[in-house]
Amino acid sequence: MREQHRNKNFIQAGKGILQVLAVLFLLGALVKLCNFLVVDDADSYTRLTLHELYTCQEPVETIFLGSSHCFRAYDPTLYQELTGESTLNLGSSSQNYDTSYYLLREAVSCQPVKTLYLDMYWAFLYSQRDGRDLVQANIISDYMRPSLNKLDFVLHMSSSEHYTNTVFPFRRNWRLLGDLSYIRENVRKKQTEAYRAYEPVINEEEYYGGRGFVYSTTELKPEEITWWEKFGKIDLSGDDTFICSYLDRIAALCQEQGIELIFVTAPSYYQYLDVVGPYDPAHERILELAEKYGVPYLDFNLCKEEYLGLSAADYMDVDHLNGAGAEKLTKTLAELRNDPSLIDEYFVSCYDVR
Repeated sequence: MREQHRNKNFIQAGKGILQVLAVLFLLGALVKLCNFLVVDDADSYTRLTLHELYTCQEPVETIFLGSSHCFRAYDPTLYQELTGESTLNLGSSSQNYDTSYYLLREAVSCQPVKTLYLDMYWAFLYSQRDGRDLVQANIISDYMRPSLNKLDFVLHMSSSEHYTNTVFPFRRNWRLLGDLSYIRENVRKKQTEAYRAYEPVINEEEYYGGRGFVYSTTELKPEEITWWEKFGKIDLSGDDTFICSYLDRIAALCQEQGIELIFVTAPSYYQYLDVVGPYDPAHERILELAEKYGVPYLDFNLCKEEYLGLSAADYMDVDHLNGAGAEKLTKTLAELRNDPSLIDEYFVSCYDVR
């Protein structure tokens, strides 16, 4: 009798577990359906970049991490041709250094990374956990594969009040669930062969060039800019404790994994730096961090003109290179990679003596 009672309890417990699993499965299916209907990512670069991270046919040895300055400045396909190192650019819009850390963890979990170029943009050194633009993190978490790293990322990149928007992407635009014309058009785009095959995206004057790189054909016309005085000055008075804690983690993870860490800074248009400057304090602050971690720092704002030779035609705006500029920068970086002894020759000691 006691044995029958025990068996009955086991059966009831099993049924309860199956019911919970069924509910979770249905919930997951519903969330996936809502994401499919509402989230418009047909033009997303990060969707393509993360897909390449997970499906790259050859092991990735070198990666770039950073914001839009990064994914517009360093062409991994060209870099690989010139150095022989299989390369992927994991830059993303407004990427903060905590997001860079979790992306690095994601990369080393599936690729044998040997070298990391971390693009150091001074403006992000003073980001705080609260009050940041969470889009920069959401566009990464949306395409991360399920893992403990993704869970850790989701829990740490924002406060609990934002968890629903992070975990359920459709929640950010849930009102669109009632817009049938929007849903029809979104579903149409997602049913195309180009979308399902992760083919490169073309957005007006720029396109996804592969391996995380975005190529722009736009050319800066500085003579048309009449708002130079509206650009904010470089401000180094903020609290960098939060971001430096993640730079510490990036450096520690690189040391643990035997990854060569190199700090780089993509160049900005000289007239812009003259307006927002003086620039040298920003360079010196990042140089201090490089010395702290014992890593090289290649600030291409200090690269001699005869070696890089950028003009307005090489920028898409005052702070981002276009495709032509990226080609020049990538070639210069590859030259320094192939012969590090050239570094002292290529750079000046400070911006004011360039």
